[in-house]
Amino acid sequence: METNDRSEPVSRLRALCCAGLLVLLTGCQSVPPQPSPPADSAKRVETLRALGFVESSDGWMLSLSVPILFEVNRDELKPETRKAVGDLADSLLRAGIRRVRIEGHTDSYGSRDYNIELSRRRAEAVARELAAHGFAEGAIVRQAWGFEYPAAPNETPDGRALNRRVTIVVLPTELAAD
Repeated sequence: METNDRSEPVSRLRALCCAGLLVLLTGCQSVPPQPSPPADSAKRVETLRALGFVESSDGWMLSLSVPILFEVNRDELKPETRKAVGDLADSLLRAGIRRVRIEGHTDSYGSRDYNIELSRRRAEAVARELAAHGFAEGAIVRQAWGFEYPAAPNETPDGRALNRRVTIVVLPTELAAD
């Protein structure tokens, strides 16, 4: 087959144009925006410590300056406790912590069944407050312990008062960077 002297430069020009268009099109592809990096685990641990959490065998337990305590046979949050729980929820969410476990406790007076139910209602009261501040309902695990794990001896009025409580636990999985 005979080649035309004019066709060779035209073919080269076509190939060069195609390559140039390919480079231009590749450069025009948009890259999806990347989410901003979440707080790393060290930052989350720092936040937990600043909020009064202490590390335990199964996570980080809250030790508030305003403890989440309840009156005898009651499951309502006191106004100062409601504010402290709301402030805590806001801080946890800002730190990227989205899941918690709420553990309700009671003193040792009354039947086991009654105390399990009362501790469940106490945990639910705190869960409602967390949800009101932005925690997803499904991200709040509720645990009712009744009088199984006292924080203080139940032999004194002060000890029983300390046992009528709710604790908030942040699980270690929440500390890993997303």
